Amino acid sequence: MTELGYAQAPAVAAREGVPRPCLGCGAPMAVTADAQLHADATLTCGFCGRSETMPAQAAAQDRYLRLRLMQVRRAREGMEAPLKTYEMMRASGVFALIVFGAQGGWMLWGAFTTADKGSAVFGMLGAAGMMGVILANFGMMRAFRKLIKPLQQARPPAAPGLAARCRSCGGDLPPVRSTHATCAFCGANNFLDNAAAHDVNALLTAEQQDYKVRASGGKPGDNTIYQRPAHAFYVWGAAGAAVTFVVGVVLVLVLV
Repeated sequence: MTELGYAQAPAVAAREGVPRPCLGCGAPMAVTADAQLHADATLTCGFCGRSETMPAQAAAQDRYLRLRLMQVRRAREGMEAPLKTYEMMRASGVFALIVFGAQGGWMLWGAFTTADKGSAVFGMLGAAGMMGVILANFGMMRAFRKLIKPLQQARPPAAPGLAARCRSCGGDLPPVRSTHATCAFCGANNFLDNAAAHDVNALLTAEQQDYKVRASGGKPGDNTIYQRPAHAFYVWGAAGAAVTFVVGVVLVLVLV
């Protein structure tokens, strides 16, 4: 990426699917976008090496569409920035479980073998931390599945037999065998499920209705929804750790 963020510009949806035969060898030519947005894109043949600049009108449209995709991508990345915190917390969950589990288990073992209530109560901190991490990750993933995953669902095909469309820019998604597809135009991650293939009419109707509501100025977007998984992490973690510590202390005072 350059400082302007235009390097490796994604392909433009409007030019996809249009034949671009090389005048030299007849092979399909590829569109190569320059790193700078103001520069014209070129057609390049990977077989005979022929290269030519796009006509002025086509190049102007290409630049305009690349700018539009860049704006869509930056707006989406800004809104979904809190998900980076979710990914970080999810990645560190296993390490935290190992640390709290080892610490709490060792201290509780020593406390119960020596019948020391003070050490046992202190050891419950490790057990409370371990349970807090477990419940925090559970609450975070629950919030993600309930609130975020539906927002990342790919748009249904515009017509039977066509590809599913990107949730962000509306471009056709590449054929994949997994449940996720990355848009080649704007880089958005899309979730694919059976509903996108079987409930096409219902999804298209809902999509059209959503556009009408937005166009009329209603249904403002909730800019805080992407912060909900991290918020759930702290709430569930704190509640789980507190309850575990209190119950554990009571059991220690009774049993030790």
